[in-house]
Amino acid sequence: MTTPAFSRPQGFYDRTAAESAAAAQVASQLQETLARFGYQRLETPFVEYADLFLTKSGDDAVNRLFTFELYGRLLCLRSEFTPSAARLYVERFQQAPKPLRWQFLGEVFRYEAPQRNHSRQFTMLGTELIGASGAGADAETLGMAMHALQKLGLSGLQLVIGHVGLLAQLIEPFNLDRRLRRFLLGQVENLRRAGRGRAYVEAQLAKLYGGLPSAESDSALAAESLNVDSDKLGGALQLLLESADLGTTGVGRTSTDIAKRLLAKQRRASQRADLMQALDFLEQLCALDGAPEQVLPALERLITPEQARARAAFEELRTVIALLAAYELPSEAVRLNMGFARGLNYYSGIVFEVYSAQGDQLCGGGRYDELIRVLGAAAETPAIGFAYGLDRILRALGKPEAAESPPTALVVPLERADEFEAARVAMALRAQAEIALHTAPTRNLAQILAQAAKQGIPFVILIGAEERAANCLSLRDMRRAEQLRLSLAEAAEYIQREVRRA
Repeated sequence: MTTPAFSRPQGFYDRTAAESAAAAQVASQLQETLARFGYQRLETPFVEYADLFLTKSGDDAVNRLFTFELYGRLLCLRSEFTPSAARLYVERFQQAPKPLRWQFLGEVFRYEAPQRNHSRQFTMLGTELIGASGAGADAETLGMAMHALQKLGLSGLQLVIGHVGLLAQLIEPFNLDRRLRRFLLGQVENLRRAGRGRAYVEAQLAKLYGGLPSAESDSALAAESLNVDSDKLGGALQLLLESADLGTTGVGRTSTDIAKRLLAKQRRASQRADLMQALDFLEQLCALDGAPEQVLPALERLITPEQARARAAFEELRTVIALLAAYELPSEAVRLNMGFARGLNYYSGIVFEVYSAQGDQLCGGGRYDELIRVLGAAAETPAIGFAYGLDRILRALGKPEAAESPPTALVVPLERADEFEAARVAMALRAQAEIALHTAPTRNLAQILAQAAKQGIPFVILIGAEERAANCLSLRDMRRAEQLRLSLAEAAEYIQREVRRA
């Protein structure tokens, strides 16, 4: 066997006819369920401007995009549907009555290391609920995501819920600057991940921010540099900043430069204690993982009376979980994990994922109330969405392969002179009997019949000179090894009747 000159790129796939049929069937079932919730199918392009997918998506998003340049603009293959849906809303639907319920189906592409459950091309079926906020909208999204999978026959599903908005509210009292808050929220999942944890997060902090030295070491350094007592450091620094340039030091820096540097260091030092306390607190939060009836009381105890916004977010989360019962979700199928954040910076509230009984992620999503405004909307627009990984669902279903669907009938011209009549008969049968059939090339009849039997084709129609002269056809029933001479209308009726019996 020769080695092919070309091979499929790593991380991409072909689908056989059976695999395509299975994927189409599962997608159609999911779409039908989503449509019953009022979600209409829309389409967005495969190619978008790359900056659309980089806005509020996380620092490493650019490394996951397939990009190319055209006329000086960087474009990319879409990696998900949410940014495209947000862009479509901003461009065409800002004045439309809300809420809008959309669903999308198609291929998406991400540059990832190919491995189990991580390909570079995959089929995604997503939904977006735009213009609706509150516990009712969140519960509808989570309940619908689970319900559609249950309708496929999947059991043992697990819905894992987190809330990045509540996390953000809970760390506000630690007085961290915006960059540090964003960093900490981005590291939530690393705090609980095996092999990473607190040490990994502190190492990342040192790498990105040059470390946060202790307050004692910074004060000692500053006092030594300025030759003043550390208790007088603040006043000395302020005096230097208010002064004119006092000349340069032996290493070419002005005293003002030194003062600015030391003030920055002092500010960083003053945040270290707050940061360490925030990390301690986040570790406590990340440990809250389990049944909602166990996690919610423990979470509520961490909210102080002064944290009104955190309290409101908590009460809304509790309401969402209570509402899930209306979507026929068993209580054991719901898990609340406060160390779960999904890693995308545009999430602003509840986040969730659904796992199969085997532990594979089948879908994920969350609330993104800020993204649409950032992309140019005239007003704040609440939104929540999720996406299924169709290929993962197929695996969870046991890779259902629809049987290769052979044609119902094969029309065979016995000679070249019979080809026109064979094509005419085939077209008439397709119209009258609405059956799938092929025509065979003119060649050895025994080979054609053997191939038809191998493919499981139940009916073979023969067209020859005798049939043309008598304005009829010969129909061979391969299951009974019988051959009948019939008119076109009789053949259509016979095939329809036998197909219904099968």
